[in-house]
Amino acid sequence: MLRQGYAGQAGIYASTAAVMLLLEARNRATHMLENGGDIRFIQQLLGHARLDTTQIYTDVAIVQLREVHARTHPNARL
Repeated sequence: MLRQGYAGQAGIYASTAAVMLLLEARNRATHMLENGGDIRFIQQLLGHARLDTTQIYTDVAIVQLREVHARTHPNARL
């Protein structure tokens, strides 16, 4: 099995390193979105052609979605 760079030096196989990179990208995208990052900007950073692909990487907590809804949606203020 192929080993590369720092992952190889750490004894991590290439497939494991790839999974770790994907998880890191997902975590960063989620944190950016939760802190007000624009999903289109995040889409460009991740290099996704389709927005629905980016949405897979963003696990936004339902509590935060409710807070944003209550704060910004016109019907929530009635």
